[in-house]
Amino acid sequence: MRTLRNIMAGAMLIALSACATPPEVKQLSTAQIQYFGTAIEAVATQSEALVLASTKIQKQAEERIAKREADSKTQLVSLLSDSNKGDSAAERKALAEKVLKASASSTQSAAAARAKLQQDLDAIKAKSEELGQYISTMKDVQIALDAYIQSEKAGEKIVTSVLEQPSVSHLITKVQKTIPRVTGAANDLKVLLTGLDG
Repeated sequence: MRTLRNIMAGAMLIALSACATPPEVKQLSTAQIQYFGTAIEAVATQSEALVLASTKIQKQAEERIAKREADSKTQLVSLLSDSNKGDSAAERKALAEKVLKASASSTQSAAAARAKLQQDLDAIKAKSEELGQYISTMKDVQIALDAYIQSEKAGEKIVTSVLEQPSVSHLITKVQKTIPRVTGAANDLKVLLTGLDG
């Protein structure tokens, strides 16, 4: 009987030790939170650099648009002055109307190009913010995991009070909704950056 108790007690100890989280896993989990903190800083710095580069590209593109617009006006003035000699009043009027129409079209085209540049820059800023929010969400997930590794009660408390989520399943849903948006944001950024340069 005593041997049976010893065997049962040994089995219980083995079962309990198998359920316990090894200290290295707890340390790794805590370190992962710091890694996410560093990643958040890196993504923020990278996003800032991306926005600065995009702003520079936007400025260069606007300068090219302004140059094209100025060249177009110069060509129109040249056309008007070269063609205006010896023409009748009706011919000069028709030419002036043609020049005004071409000038208006050039101005509209330049304004549309500038608006598109601004729209692209705003989209780059928004997509960069989405990526930062994703990393922040992943840090929240790691905080919840870390707390649950320490103890289930601590995990529940962290999820509800610190992360302000009603349950872990809500946190999972939040992550599942975020992943496609982040993938889309990364792809959109690539397209936007390619469009800005061209």
